[in-house]
Amino acid sequence: MSYDFLIEMAWKSAAIAGGALLLAALLRSRAAADRGAVLKVAVALLLALPAIALFAPALQIETPAPAPAAMAPTAAVAPAAAVDAAAPAAEAPPATSSGADWDDPSLLFFLLYAGGVAMVAGRLLAGLWTLSRWTRNAREVEAPLWRAALARAGGDSLGIRLLASPDASSPLSWGLRRPVILLDSDTLRSPEEADAILAHEVAHVARRDWPSLVLSRLAVALFWFNPLVWRLDREVAQQAEEAADSDAAATVEPARYAQTLLDWARLSGSPALPANAIAAGEPGLSRRVKAILDGRVARRSGSRLAVAAMLGCAAFAAPVAAIEFVPEAPEAPPAPLAPAAAPAPLAPLSRAVPAVPHSPPAPLAAPVRGVAAPRPLAAPAAAPAPLAPLAALAARPPLPPRPPALALAMRARGAANPGRPYVDHDAIAADVAAAVAEATRSIEVATARIGPSVERAVAAAMAGVARGATGMEAGARGMEDGARRMRAEAARLKSSRAYREEQIRRNAARGEHVTHEQLLEAADEMADGADDMIDGAREMREAAAEMRRGRHD
Repeated sequence: MSYDFLIEMAWKSAAIAGGALLLAALLRSRAAADRGAVLKVAVALLLALPAIALFAPALQIETPAPAPAAMAPTAAVAPAAAVDAAAPAAEAPPATSSGADWDDPSLLFFLLYAGGVAMVAGRLLAGLWTLSRWTRNAREVEAPLWRAALARAGGDSLGIRLLASPDASSPLSWGLRRPVILLDSDTLRSPEEADAILAHEVAHVARRDWPSLVLSRLAVALFWFNPLVWRLDREVAQQAEEAADSDAAATVEPARYAQTLLDWARLSGSPALPANAIAAGEPGLSRRVKAILDGRVARRSGSRLAVAAMLGCAAFAAPVAAIEFVPEAPEAPPAPLAPAAAPAPLAPLSRAVPAVPHSPPAPLAAPVRGVAAPRPLAAPAAAPAPLAPLAALAARPPLPPRPPALALAMRARGAANPGRPYVDHDAIAADVAAAVAEATRSIEVATARIGPSVERAVAAAMAGVARGATGMEAGARGMEDGARRMRAEAARLKSSRAYREEQIRRNAARGEHVTHEQLLEAADEMADGADDMIDGAREMREAAAEMRRGRHD
């Protein structure tokens, strides 16, 4: 049993037990037998939980996969000699460490879980052995009053044996095929309580409460680490006692039956014994007595609501037991690109670079003039700052031609040294100068074309500012008109009671209810709103005036 499986059993058992307890709490207005039936369904599902999780078809739910851990940087490729030297070491068998089996914590968790199961199951087996020993040492009850009370409760038809045990401390019942009711010595000397006691214990046998109690203790043994399962076991026993009280109170006078429960509270049996006892002790005893005196034990069981709750418990617990969380399948990684072929090495130069005839470049035209801004714009300006270096470079005089003898000498040196080919710097300089001149001329033409467009854009922007100022002034006038109407309406509401009555009738026709006080408060708010609108109109007028001043400036 792995650690993950124990974690799975823990949360699934908690979900099933918690859901059953919640359903039982929702049925607190129903009969105790209905609540007990829901809890018994939960006990059966808890016992089947390991088998469902292991063998039933899983209800898989994908969970987001964890982010991949960052890969450690790969080491550089070792030389072939180093790889050959490390190969014998890799073939050596790994060294074994002593006590490696204890490095896995799963074994520790399994031993811990098994120890808890052994303790709880051992307690259950010890209780069953104790009941068996008490039954073997008990004797049949022959008192006529007790035998007659057993017959009135229906115990003879169920084959119940009524025994007196000197070891028992309170009346209790247990057994499946041959059920037994054990009476202690003090109870046997009180035959006037025979009807109440035997009616309660016979109800346990008729309802098969003892097998349910044993199954609940088995669930506790399997899930001893879950406090909700322990609470479920206590509720199963409590609801069984309350259901038996309901059956017994139908044949015995309720006040007398409640007095019997109080008299036998001091004889509470050992909670370790897997048996049903009439005196279950506090706090359940006080609740049982209160329910009997209030008449709540007389509620009928087996309603449709109880059946629906049982089906709901099963419908909730079965999928929970079959749930299996699986990591989300990762997306397939893209196919790796094929390695590019290594470029072929350059062939060495085997002969000298042929001489290329060179003629000096033609002198450039006159230096580029400064570009004046378009006429409608501001005063003419010099060329933009980024163009200054280009203009200066284009205005430089051409380089003087290199003497032919020097050129021939440089070509000869390049031919004698193939590793350093000859570079004609004069040709490169001429090409750069020509390119700079062409770029400068293109910029001059573009600037001349952009000027009118900039002028038109500025004019359109100024017209837009004028229209915006006009619109703001119109909005200010509208706000002032609205403020005047609001003030007039507020004054009318304050001064005319007849007008307020008319407004109240109109709102009543629309299904709304208003009062004179509410209308007067609305009038005050309307006056305040009118003041705010006047302030807003004044600010809009000031903004419009500012826009017009900026346009003329």
